Amino acid sequence: MYKIIVLIGEAGSGKDSLMQGVLQENPNLHEIISYTTRPPREGEIDGINYNFISGEKFGDKVVNGEMIEAACFNGWFYGTGYASLRSDCINIGVFNPTGVESLLAAQDVEILVFYVRASDKERLIRQLNREENPDVMEIIRRFKTDMIDFEHLDFDYIELENNRLEDFDRNIAIITAKAANF
Repeated sequence: MYKIIVLIGEAGSGKDSLMQGVLQENPNLHEIISYTTRPPREGEIDGINYNFISGEKFGDKVVNGEMIEAACFNGWFYGTGYASLRSDCINIGVFNPTGVESLLAAQDVEILVFYVRASDKERLIRQLNREENPDVMEIIRRFKTDMIDFEHLDFDYIELENNRLEDFDRNIAIITAKAANF
């Protein structure tokens, strides 16, 4: 049985930063490194942020039953391999709504979902500041896609507002407390 703390949220909501903060406070948690077919963004490192692989290799992993979940999101494939999970501790990772639905359908998984939210203004500022030369059209595309993908979530989650530094610290404490009882 795998226990997974799931972080979801629109682009720029602070999911990855929050996960890193939780991992710093809780070294006993295991970080999930997902697979994706999208190209690395500025500053991302293969095997650290994601396992960046070709569409062909991703498809092979799905066909061979190596993935616990796989989904197409914003035109790219994302997924979690069984090799990225540990059964002896709580795992934590960032997922999209389709990935959460796949995890819910898996027989060998128990999940605790946190929906990380931030204002559109804060999300936009974060995305613009993420890279030296941000692709503004890609940011706009992500905003539009997220409006659709996060419109109706049909699963239980704990909502976390993540606009300010105080929110960030409080959210780490909330996730840490919930993990202790998971």
